Amino acid sequence: MIDTLLSYDYAWKSYSTGQSLDTDKTHVFKIDINNHFQKIKKELADVLSEREQEKASRMFTQKDKERYVVSKFCLRSILSLCLNTSPQEIEFIFHEFRKPTVKGIEFNISHTGDYVLIAISPKAVGIDIEFLNEEFDFKSILDITFSKNEIAFIGEKRVDAKNFYVMWTRKEALLKASGEGVSDNLHLIECLGEQLRWDEEIFKMRTFTIGENYVASIATALDQKELILWNWV
Repeated sequence: MIDTLLSYDYAWKSYSTGQSLDTDKTHVFKIDINNHFQKIKKELADVLSEREQEKASRMFTQKDKERYVVSKFCLRSILSLCLNTSPQEIEFIFHEFRKPTVKGIEFNISHTGDYVLIAISPKAVGIDIEFLNEEFDFKSILDITFSKNEIAFIGEKRVDAKNFYVMWTRKEALLKASGEGVSDNLHLIECLGEQLRWDEEIFKMRTFTIGENYVASIATALDQKELILWNWV
C-alpha cells in the first residue's frame, strides 16, 4: 500500500504585476482571502459582472461573501493577463455540465477557509483545497465515498485525517477536470494512482499541503508535467 501521495516541497513564487504568463503551461495561484479583500473591495463594482455582484449580495455570511468576490475578482484579473484584455471584459463560455472556459484557456477554482486556489491551463484542469478538520465524522461516509483500497489507505478503524483529505481532494479535482462535478458513485473512482483514467481521458494527479492545515489536489492533462505555483499578492 502507498505510504503517502503528498508532496511537501512545492515552491511558491510571488507574482509581480505585469509579469507574463506562459499560456501553454499550467499555473496555480494561491490567494489569501483575508489580505486580498481589503485591497480590492473598492474595485469590485468595476470588475465583477452584475450577476456576480448580485450573487455576492445574497451570501449569508460576510466570510462567504469575501471568499466569493475575491475568487471572482482574482480569476478575472488572472485571465485578463492571459488574454491581454481588461478583467471586466472577460466573457465566459459554458460547455457540458456548465463548466466555464474562455478562449482556449481552461480554469478551475477552489476555496475554503483562508485560501482561494485558481488553476489555469491550456488543457482540462481541476483543483480542490480542503481545510484539515480533525473533528469531521470520517467513518460515516467511508463506505459510500471510497473504494476498499482507498479505505485501507485512509484507515478504517483509525482514520488518518490527512489521508482522508488526500483522497477526497483527488476525487474532487478529477471530477472537476472532467467537467462532471458531483458524482453519486465516488466509491467507483479510485484515486490512488499518479495517472487516472476517467471519462475516456487520462489525468495526472498531484496532491500537496498548504501550511499545516490545508490539503489540495490538482488534476491535469498528462502533457502538463510542470506546475508553476504563484502567490498572488
